[in-house]
Amino acid sequence: MRSCILALLLLFAATGAIAQASIEVAEGPSFTLGKVYRGAVVDHHVTLKNTGSDTLVVSRVDVSCGCTGSLLSTDHIPPGGTGTLNITFNSRNFRGTVHKTLTVNSNAADHPQLQIEFDGNVVEELMLTPEYLWFQDAAIGERMTKTITITNGGDVPVELTGFSTELAGLNTVLTGQTIKPGEKIEIPVEFTPEKPNPVVADRLTIRTNHPRQKELVVPVYGNIRPATGK
Repeated sequence: MRSCILALLLLFAATGAIAQASIEVAEGPSFTLGKVYRGAVVDHHVTLKNTGSDTLVVSRVDVSCGCTGSLLSTDHIPPGGTGTLNITFNSRNFRGTVHKTLTVNSNAADHPQLQIEFDGNVVEELMLTPEYLWFQDAAIGERMTKTITITNGGDVPVELTGFSTELAGLNTVLTGQTIKPGEKIEIPVEFTPEKPNPVVADRLTIRTNHPRQKELVVPVYGNIRPATGK
């Protein structure tokens, strides 16, 4: 009798030891996005597969800057089952070669912290110089002027069609100017503050007819003080 009970206990223990979740990426743990035009938001799906004998439970997905990862289907994947992980990369703040990683945290016995890597090349056809405007100690009622240079590094002419901003007193003039491939133009930006503000943090958005860069966003920073002599 004791031998039978011992045999059953050993069987249960062995079964419990074998019943483990295991994780793998069906397409492989790395991929490339190829060429990405700056400002584009790219989605990529990978398939997580549970190759173990117990339910795979994904607790969270940790990401590096510029990308997000979320499970589209379920965070509980049965043995032999699959789940889809959606990876989103926002190229707005990048240029050139990028390399990013995501970490899938789960109860998998083999890879409790599975890393997924991807790379890409962020191409900027319309380039801004400088990348932001700084109006330091701008005075109420007094005009300050800065200059933005826009360079067309692409292969098609680009027309500037308009601009928008929520910063009162900020203005520029776009008269349907066209930038030919390889050329650049200078855009004057005028700022005549209307009220004091210790911290200015806004933006100027320039609209274009470019098929892939329809907007050029220029951050605007600085501070506004009372007018001189007041």
